[in-house]
Amino acid sequence: MKRPTAQAEIFEALLTPHIPALYKTAYRLTGSGDKAEDLVQELLVKLYPKTDEMQTIEALGPWLKKALYRLFVDELRKIARRPEGRLGGFQEEIETVKASSDNPEKMAEIAQIREKLQDALNILDPQHRSVVVMHLAEGYTLKEIAAIYNAPAETIKTQLRRAKARLKKYLKM
Repeated sequence: MKRPTAQAEIFEALLTPHIPALYKTAYRLTGSGDKAEDLVQELLVKLYPKTDEMQTIEALGPWLKKALYRLFVDELRKIARRPEGRLGGFQEEIETVKASSDNPEKMAEIAQIREKLQDALNILDPQHRSVVVMHLAEGYTLKEIAAIYNAPAETIKTQLRRAKARLKKYLKM
C-alpha cells in the first residue's frame, strides 16, 4: 500500500472536519444528494493544490463555504450556457426516503415536507438560496455571511428578507 504524501495528510487533516458541513450546504444548494456529492468532490479536487494556502486561513469553515458557493454558481453558469440548460432541461427526481418499519406514515410525511422545502429553496436565485441556507440552516449570523461574501450586512439582511418573503409566499400556495 502506497503511503500518502505529506501534502495529502495535511489536506486530509484540514478538510476532514469540514466535509459534513460542506455536504449539507451543497445538498441544500443543489437539492440532490448526487449533485451535492459531485459539487463537494469537485471542490476538493480544486482545493488540493492550494493546501499550503489553506493552512494560513484563520476561519477555514466560512472560507470553504464561500468557495463551495462560488463553484456552485460557476456550475449554474456553465449549465445556462448549454443549449439544454437554456431550455430548462429535466430536473432529477427527488431521492426517495426509505420507509422505516416503525412508522412509515411519519417517514412519508417527513419526506413530503422535505420535498416541499427543497422545492421552495429551488425557486430562489442562487445568491438568495445561499443566504437562506447559511443563515437559517447553517446558523451563520448576518455579519458572518456579509464577511463571507464581502458585502455590506444591510445588503445581506435585505436579501434574506426578500428570500423569506418568496419562501413564505410559495409555501402558502
